[in-house]
Amino acid sequence: MSVKSYSLKKDGNKKLSPHFQVREFRCKDGTDKILIESELISVLEQVFDHFDCSKINIVSGYRTAKHDKRVGGKGRGNHVQGKAADFIAYDKNGNKIKSRYIVLYLEDIGVKGIGYRSGGNEYSTHIDVNYRLKKWYGDEKKSMSASIGKSFYGYLGIKYASYMTIANLNIRTKPGLSGKKVDTVRIATMLKVAVNDLKIEADGHIWYKVKYNGRHYYAASGYLKEAGK
Repeated sequence: MSVKSYSLKKDGNKKLSPHFQVREFRCKDGTDKILIESELISVLEQVFDHFDCSKINIVSGYRTAKHDKRVGGKGRGNHVQGKAADFIAYDKNGNKIKSRYIVLYLEDIGVKGIGYRSGGNEYSTHIDVNYRLKKWYGDEKKSMSASIGKSFYGYLGIKYASYMTIANLNIRTKPGLSGKKVDTVRIATMLKVAVNDLKIEADGHIWYKVKYNGRHYYAASGYLKEAGK
């Protein structure tokens, strides 16, 4: 991980990754200098890939200390260090993806700094990658500093139902056949499905988020049957 300094004038059109340019992270006060942490771009690309996004809009990236104070910060936070961003993700049809689904995924991949509903917006999410700090999960519609607890799964009231595998079932890291295969369940096995989490269509299947060996992965719904039905 490393923070790099860029110039809006000289580097604004420079590609940081397949889907992001330097100018997207500029401070809203027009300052030429832009600080960007490379790990931040890596996490955003993972979100883009996982949700098969059409685009991600960076609402707020780097901030000068002066601008950070102007928008309610203390002038020394992760935005000022180039280690944070607030963003809105759009699915392949151009619809905004609710922050509740984004924060659950960010928790799944181990991001430590996550703000649900950043700026009070149901579709905006905050991430920071300052891993020297302790884990912080917040709901910014309620508080800019208080933690919601240990997990968004409990906070957001994710409910589970028991489903039985009905054929060889591949457990994958993301929805879709491109997701890395974690394991193949070859015998009838009971799995917990997050029934009020996002169901994602990819590669001709509807993908459920399942709890497997204590972690959350994905499985094609056609290979699962709700217990008792």
